[in-house]
Amino acid sequence: LKVTRSDSNQLTAEERQNLVTITAQQSDLLFHHSSLSHLENEATEERNLTVHVLNYTVPENGIIDIEFPILSDTKTLRVQAEFLSSRTDIGVYDVFSSPSQTYLQVKTKSQDIKAGKPFELSIASNKPVKKFHYMVLSKEQIMAFGTKAAKTFTLTAENSWAPLACILVFYVDDLGAVVNDALTVPIQPVLDDKIKISWSKDKAKPSEKVSLKISTTEPGSVIGLAVVDKSTKLLGESSDITEDSVFHELNLYSTMQYFPLVRGSFGVFQKCSLWVSTDAILEEDKEHFLCNIFYFVDGGMIPIEDGFGDDMPVSKNGPPDFSNLYVRTHFPETWLWIDTKTRSDTDTTMEVIVPDTITSWVASAFVMSENSGLGVTTAPVELEAFQPFFIFLNLPYSVIRGEQFILEVNIFNYLKEEAEVTVILDMNDAFEIILTSNEINATENQQSISVPSEDGKTVPFPIKPKQLGEIPIKVTAISSAASDAIIQKVLVKAEGLEQTYSQTVLLDLTGSKPQAVSKTLDFTFPSDVVSGSERVQVTAVGDLLGPSINGLSSLIKMPYGCGEQNMINFAPNVYVLQYLTKVRQLREDIKSKAVSFMRKGYQRELLFQRDDGSFSAFGNEDPSGSTWLSAFVLRCFLQARPFIDIDQDVLMDTAKWIVRHQKLNGEFHEPGKVLHSDLQGGTNNPVTLTAYIMSSLLGFPDKQHAYVIKSATNFLEDKLEEGISDNYTLALVTYALSWAKSTKAKEALNILNQRAEHQGEFRFWITPASEISDSWQPRSIDIELAAYALLSHFHQDRLAEGIPIMKWLSQQRNHLGGFSSTQDTVVALQALSLFATLTTASKTEMDITVTAPSLKTPETFSIDTRNRFLLQTKEIAPAQPMTVTVTAEGTGFAVFQLNVIYNTKHTDQRLRSVRKQEAFDLNVDVKDDKDDKNHLTLNVCTRYLGSDTAPSSGMVLMEVDLLSGFSVSPDFIPLDNTVKKMEKDNGKVNLYLDSLNETQVCVDIPAVRDFKVANIQDASVTIVDYYEPSK
Repeated sequence: LKVTRSDSNQLTAEERQNLVTITAQQSDLLFHHSSLSHLENEATEERNLTVHVLNYTVPENGIIDIEFPILSDTKTLRVQAEFLSSRTDIGVYDVFSSPSQTYLQVKTKSQDIKAGKPFELSIASNKPVKKFHYMVLSKEQIMAFGTKAAKTFTLTAENSWAPLACILVFYVDDLGAVVNDALTVPIQPVLDDKIKISWSKDKAKPSEKVSLKISTTEPGSVIGLAVVDKSTKLLGESSDITEDSVFHELNLYSTMQYFPLVRGSFGVFQKCSLWVSTDAILEEDKEHFLCNIFYFVDGGMIPIEDGFGDDMPVSKNGPPDFSNLYVRTHFPETWLWIDTKTRSDTDTTMEVIVPDTITSWVASAFVMSENSGLGVTTAPVELEAFQPFFIFLNLPYSVIRGEQFILEVNIFNYLKEEAEVTVILDMNDAFEIILTSNEINATENQQSISVPSEDGKTVPFPIKPKQLGEIPIKVTAISSAASDAIIQKVLVKAEGLEQTYSQTVLLDLTGSKPQAVSKTLDFTFPSDVVSGSERVQVTAVGDLLGPSINGLSSLIKMPYGCGEQNMINFAPNVYVLQYLTKVRQLREDIKSKAVSFMRKGYQRELLFQRDDGSFSAFGNEDPSGSTWLSAFVLRCFLQARPFIDIDQDVLMDTAKWIVRHQKLNGEFHEPGKVLHSDLQGGTNNPVTLTAYIMSSLLGFPDKQHAYVIKSATNFLEDKLEEGISDNYTLALVTYALSWAKSTKAKEALNILNQRAEHQGEFRFWITPASEISDSWQPRSIDIELAAYALLSHFHQDRLAEGIPIMKWLSQQRNHLGGFSSTQDTVVALQALSLFATLTTASKTEMDITVTAPSLKTPETFSIDTRNRFLLQTKEIAPAQPMTVTVTAEGTGFAVFQLNVIYNTKHTDQRLRSVRKQEAFDLNVDVKDDKDDKNHLTLNVCTRYLGSDTAPSSGMVLMEVDLLSGFSVSPDFIPLDNTVKKMEKDNGKVNLYLDSLNETQVCVDIPAVRDFKVANIQDASVTIVDYYEPSK
């Protein structure tokens, strides 16, 4: 029994003078109700009850060992403890029985057993024991075993025993019966003895040089080091590798969900997850009763201390010289993030320069080595970056043009004396200061203030930004003893909603002799354009994949928070690397960039893998894995194997899970959510899905899963015979059959080609819904369709027929080098990369000339073999209408793009289709309290306006912009059945919804004012179908 105070302090001597009373009741009935029978007439029950009452004094540590004899026929036991006004009790409704009445008990007095430290165990028995065997099990493996004769023995725990060791003792008695007992003890692994880190000093000034020393126990170790701003740690969520996180990870290994009640010697083995085969007598359990087990966990508070205010002496003779004043501009949240390998030495020292934030920098590290395994720093090692006099700017991340905000300059003075400070705001054309003062001598950009020692003061500057884009704000504070200067940026956005338009021209001069080609592009800005927001750029690159290679870091404008969308950061890199390797143009810088994106994407993707091997949009939170998503991830992982390490087990587990979902007729079914709306629709769903999954399994080398592929092929060939009306389904089926080298593949591609649209040198397909879209960009499904058709031409070696599709596809890219969503971008880039390999020009030498009314002299681009992968960009002054003529001369191949980015004014603007068909209904209501200016709640309601073909939408993305100066309440968590994920971005919130149907869904989003902004402009809420952003 342990007696403690709730604040975990020790009891006082006075309190310990009171006695603890223990009441122990035993009964020979299996379920005896503890209320010492209030029904006097139940005399039978009384007779079977034995009660012991014991009194104890409380020792200093509060721990009391209670002992009393258990009677031979006891079935239930209840022990109650009382101390002052507190009471607690425990009930045991079961008993361990041995037919020969022989019992063995193993116990330990040791608490907090640590790896590497010996601990003592003792055994007791009601019969003499000559010798016994012991076994230590952890994570379902036998870690140690041996034979002992003495009643007490010691063992030394090892790291491998953590987190829980089951210590089993047993012997076979003279009658041939197994006598045993088991004890489960928590083992603390020791991880901090293998790595030590230290700073060369505890305190440093911004921009000062310091060194960080890392010591490990063996050479050739891999070290991971992170140094982050302490304030980011206070926000909670940490992805640090700590002792706790390793311990948590280890605890996930125990597969026993609950310990069965141990009623006989067989159950003892089971408690340690051990199966036993023996010819000795082993008592099996006859009956089972389950009882509840309660765990009490005491939650601790995390103390946060603040150690500033230590004086730094300031000794200077005469007035200080501020001419070479250091300006602080570098404020990272993560300062160092390094993985490195130690060489023959065990120590590593790195020289680094302290960033400009006034904060504590927290270093943590881990090490992995051949012999000693994993090591982790337990206590973070801090470096305090401080200067005794500094300024801190309070300003919003972004504002909209036309708004005004108050720049708060906070001045902190930790010098010995009061400081007379002059604060100067550097003026530039990007903003103006709003005059509020009537004093004659107040210059608008300079204010004086006196700041007492050990204190801070605030100086406000009301500011009105005038230019769009990032505007730098530089503030200097000067006193006689010290000074500081700082530059921070504010983003000024145009009002309204951003729109983009891209038009791409393929300049094909691959003929035998040099030639010229000319093309005129037109664009008219709409009437509701926001003036000043218009930007026009032209780009040229001498390679078909050029725009995408340059845009690998962000190919599309959508956020990517779920398991499928994350692959946009992974898959395109594979295709670009494959392509550049084949055409022998792979430069080291592109390779290392692409490989690092892939490694990050791969690691992040594994977060969405479920315990059964499958993948789903939100991982284990979803009710089931998705065969579609698992197939997609599998496809990408298989393609990536030449470039990064992909765990073979991940591939095998995923494939095994997928194959389990194949029916006898060869078709696959989807147990999870289909996020992609075009795979949901109509009767063709199993056909489309089967083709999709089959094409992923074809990516395995050496004919693995041949039988699965064969039966899927038969299923698809039968469906093709019956006729497939839907073009998207036909394209996927054609692709799968082409790759599988089916005899029906050629016929399928012929049917698909007959249904194509022809426009000049282009060939493409349109699905019924495309005709009503008024977007310049084709629907995502049309892009995917053309990509699968192009891949089919590749697999069937019908290259000439594929060129018109390739030309059409490569012209549909957005200004970032991607398309409109994740699936279309991934599949289209795969198809383009394969085709580009075949069409790459042997020699490129081309001059491109661009003329436009707003250009006084034409812009020119020169492309040759050396710079053909360089994306060249020029900005052009916008004009209405915008007419751009591009002319190319020479030989080779180039991609020219006209990109227009502008904002349209906020009306109640919904994505208007030509026939005014909207996909979603959206209502936004602002609830605010007149008396509370610092909080408001947005109530957003939406539903899907379904069509007959699709009663529900695919995954829906709701993007909520907040008013300037506001942010989402930190404790806002809207997750429920519909909202699957929330991401907070600067000034906006992204909510991911599984899918919507006719039923209305509402979300309340609470916002808090962080900064004072005047003349606030409108903000918008947008809702789109993720995989079909035109909806």
